[in-house]
Amino acid sequence: MTLQVNLTTDAVTGLARSGATLYAARTSGLYRSVDGGATWQNTFAKLEVGLAATAVAALDQTVFVGTKGAVLRSDDAGDTWHISGLVTPPPLVVALAVSPNFAEDGTVLAGTAEDGVFVSTDRGASWVPWNFSLLDLNVYALALSPHYVQDHTVYVGTESGIFRSSNGGRGWRELPFPMDVAPVLALGVSANGTIYAGTEDHGLYASTDGGAVWTQIKATGSVQTLDVSAALNVLLPDQLWHSIDGGQSWSEHHFATTESALSLLPDGENVFVGWSDGAITRVTP
Repeated sequence: MTLQVNLTTDAVTGLARSGATLYAARTSGLYRSVDGGATWQNTFAKLEVGLAATAVAALDQTVFVGTKGAVLRSDDAGDTWHISGLVTPPPLVVALAVSPNFAEDGTVLAGTAEDGVFVSTDRGASWVPWNFSLLDLNVYALALSPHYVQDHTVYVGTESGIFRSSNGGRGWRELPFPMDVAPVLALGVSANGTIYAGTEDHGLYASTDGGAVWTQIKATGSVQTLDVSAALNVLLPDQLWHSIDGGQSWSEHHFATTESALSLLPDGENVFVGWSDGAITRVTP
């Protein structure tokens, strides 16, 4: 585990990448690195108000950042920002997802801690709540189907379980996820359609049939976040679970620190991990 030298005192709430550029959402703003994580620049430094970055998503030169009451958009990799307010009282944005067909449909989704899901179809210029039949507005995680362009399927993890939308977020249906193991703090959908759900106290669950049946594949642990973009990486406060076969077998990396791991980002054979004290480390599973 190699420490990144730019340590700060604010938590790393999210990590993202577009090409060779890395982004870190921190309590003090949105940081950018163009040298593989060796140095970081606060891209919010030019804003007239201080904003805590609570979620980040990037696609090409476009970056979206969640904060309390608003979503910020940059079209030049973080050099300049446009701020779009949501509603009053201001909701806390905790998750963001950009349509893989963003160049054509301009769609971005934002999950909030108490106000459900907001959707923008005009590249982040304006946002509307899309919560029809979303019975639990306490959203913790948001994931798009790998075939979103064709099936428009979205999943959200909430305080009580998991909901699915088959029309891009316009309407929702609760899935039969076991309520006694909720809340669901992390979600991911693999290329073969397997849904992975990380829970607060009951480890990791998976479904191979669109969410009808769920199987516990890791029995203990509080899952902070997970990633299925290449291998399956599951982050806990004190360890990283890594699987190259969809969760049939695992390697476990335990962290020798009292700080809590909060966010992750795959980096080839390694994984970047963001910490509660502002550190960013590169871990080899």
